[in-house]
Amino acid sequence: MATKLKSLKAGMLAGMAAEKTRSDAIDRFARAEAALSEHPNGLLQNQRPQTTATFSAESTIANTEGRLLIRVPIANLHDNPFNARRIYDPAVVQERAASIATHGQKTPGLAAPDPARPGQYILIDGHYRKRALASAGKLEMECFIEDDLSDLDFYRLSFLLNEQRSDQSALDNAIAWRQLLDEGKVQKEEEICELTGMSAGTVNKTLALLKLPESVLAVMRERPSAIGISAGYELTLYCKIAGEDRTRELATRIMNDGLSSREVESIRKHAQEGKSRKVKEISRQYKIRTEAGQLLGTIKEWDSGRIMLDVQLTDRNAREDLLEVLKARFGLDKTLL
Repeated sequence: MATKLKSLKAGMLAGMAAEKTRSDAIDRFARAEAALSEHPNGLLQNQRPQTTATFSAESTIANTEGRLLIRVPIANLHDNPFNARRIYDPAVVQERAASIATHGQKTPGLAAPDPARPGQYILIDGHYRKRALASAGKLEMECFIEDDLSDLDFYRLSFLLNEQRSDQSALDNAIAWRQLLDEGKVQKEEEICELTGMSAGTVNKTLALLKLPESVLAVMRERPSAIGISAGYELTLYCKIAGEDRTRELATRIMNDGLSSREVESIRKHAQEGKSRKVKEISRQYKIRTEAGQLLGTIKEWDSGRIMLDVQLTDRNAREDLLEVLKARFGLDKTLL
């Protein structure tokens, strides 16, 4: 299966690079075939033979050497439940829709038959294209068809293709990985490392993003690619020090001002130093003396409002008189507590 996935990835990326301009479906596929000539193992290596009769609900464009390219009705094409991407920028969708309206679909998606719904398909790669096609009023999407994929294969292929195009954000990864863990598709973070080839530290820091308050995540969802894993992890540390409101403001600054991860780290360290540094209070002391000048004690006051009376009266009557004054001032009962 690993060889098969590598072949799929190589073939899809070659197809994306090769398909520049095409006047109709047949010509588009012919150009893709030329670009794929350097991949003797083919785009869909080891795929079981298919016949056009199997796909009665779709229009077949080509079926060559086991590689099937068909037009799938968008209504029958469902999002990959384990897609690596989770956040879609509406502006990008509209941009691609305008291009599709003018030039047509340039690059096929990758889909697999839905095992639970005959005649339906699960889209593995091409979710932006699907949304753009629908926005442009198109009813079908050209897709290569692959089968015999597990749930983890659905995620792995999606991740590899998005990563190669530099389309994958840290927040996308965090959401997808959390789903894999919550649904038991992987049992521990180490398995995510094996799936993605990423280090344990990167996986752990990525998942930590989901511990940020929802209001901060909402800001990040507006443009997730603007906050990478390093800056995102610094945000999680900053939030523990500065709280939700200030973290949301910092996330907005990162996106609007393009702050680097080093700049975010510097802001976090400054906040941390400010919190750990104890502010020294200024105090004032007043000495209490008898008429003869004998020192009886002191009264100390601090800027925080704290007052401390420290006085020694050897005369019992004088001591009781002072206590009565203090009790009356603070409304204390005469009974000893």
